[in-house]
Amino acid sequence: MNSNGKKKSFVSRMTESRNFGLVFGLVVLLIIAAIITPSLFSWGSIISMLQNNAVYGLLAIGEMLVILTAGIDISIGAILSLSGVMCCRLMAENPTVPAIVWVLLSLIVGALCGAVNGILVGYFKMVPMIATLGTMYAFRGVSFLVSGGQWWFPHQFTEGYLKFATLRILGIPAILWIMIVVFALAILFLGYTSKGRRIYAIGTNRESSQIAGIRQARVVFLAMTLCGMLAGFAGMLYTANYATCSYSIGESYEMTAIAICILGGVSISGGKGKVDGVIIGFLMMSVITYFISLLPGLSVWSDAIQGAIIIAAVALNVYMERSAEKRALKERGALI
Repeated sequence: MNSNGKKKSFVSRMTESRNFGLVFGLVVLLIIAAIITPSLFSWGSIISMLQNNAVYGLLAIGEMLVILTAGIDISIGAILSLSGVMCCRLMAENPTVPAIVWVLLSLIVGALCGAVNGILVGYFKMVPMIATLGTMYAFRGVSFLVSGGQWWFPHQFTEGYLKFATLRILGIPAILWIMIVVFALAILFLGYTSKGRRIYAIGTNRESSQIAGIRQARVVFLAMTLCGMLAGFAGMLYTANYATCSYSIGESYEMTAIAICILGGVSISGGKGKVDGVIIGFLMMSVITYFISLLPGLSVWSDAIQGAIIIAAVALNVYMERSAEKRALKERGALI
């Protein structure tokens, strides 16, 4: 309804939607990229592009859960590294062990790391950025100690381990099917469960959620544990996808995950954002990184471009939130 009491048109509702702007931007980006690099629209290129960025999709969903609580987790790259190193070392030393064991190990390692973050932030009330900055260095240090500075190469990986990321089902790599399942589960969890709604609640208004009886520490602990679990799983899938591993993997991956969230409309102040927006943000970031990799002259500017994207996305989020607030005030004023 607008201020005159009339229903808004479909076009009006669409143009006011955050996702409409994202889809429009994605289409424009695809057209520009296709003109400059026509090979982008081949099926093989699209699959390769998504496969190489699938880990970012998993990390972005985990990061989204934390950001919705008005927090942030900058340790996910280090968790990815620690999980990947532990899986690769044990896999190389025990090649006869079924690969599913390493999947479970990655989930456990990630969940434990996330639980540490959840305890520090949720129960000890530490500032999320400071807490996860400390654990980032701690996890990265443990990763180095576990690896002993060693690298793992393709000949050291078992076939079963590699198949978890590279096995093609209907022509699509397993890692992409896993990412699709994670996206679907995130939509169900955040949109249709009480725990998901509590994550939104404490990010929207902590005082009101506390009055409503929501145990904030428990919700933050859950969000950070799930985030760590996804980061740990991403570590195993990263090493299986690329058939290589060292303690240095995952560096700055948290920044890309945060950029995808912000680009997808997740408010850095918490409480706002949807999985479908993050999916579109992931697709946009995938196209951008793929486009940059195809043009050597742009590769040196990759960090600067990513930083500009984050700033632009934050500015757009602020503009959209303020516009929504102004529209709400006008509608209230019209009813008085």
